[in-house]
Amino acid sequence: MKDFFTEGDQLFEQQNLTEAFSAFLKGALNGDTSCMTRVASMYSCGEGVSCDYDEAIKWELKAAELGDLCAMLNLGISYRIKGDILNAKKWFISSFEAGDGSGAIELAKLYLVSDKEKDTVKYYLDQALKSNTLCESEIEEVNQLFGKIIKDGT
Repeated sequence: MKDFFTEGDQLFEQQNLTEAFSAFLKGALNGDTSCMTRVASMYSCGEGVSCDYDEAIKWELKAAELGDLCAMLNLGISYRIKGDILNAKKWFISSFEAGDGSGAIELAKLYLVSDKEKDTVKYYLDQALKSNTLCESEIEEVNQLFGKIIKDGT
């Protein structure tokens, strides 16, 4: 099978976004979840195609249903952008339960809106750190969120 992801990634790096999208779409149509998430991302950002969150969600759902962790997290973000907090939470939980610490961070941020949820926020931030899946910037974000809880007394 042709490696559409690598082809698309090379085209993307060369800023040939329309052809990159085409390559990722071919891979997505052939069942490659990495290509599906890139198609979704390009729809979300309007790279090589018009910005279309509904199309992004369609491709993220396909990848998430095939077990792609990145797609689960991205679905939560897409739903949050659209103002659908219930679906956002559902997909952040799916991401977290599948072992993605980033999902725990996003859940903590959802609960930050209420002073009564301090323990829930701390729980998700602790779980994020325990996941060992975070990059350096995410660890910094967790520490900043912990600082916010302490500073605000929430």
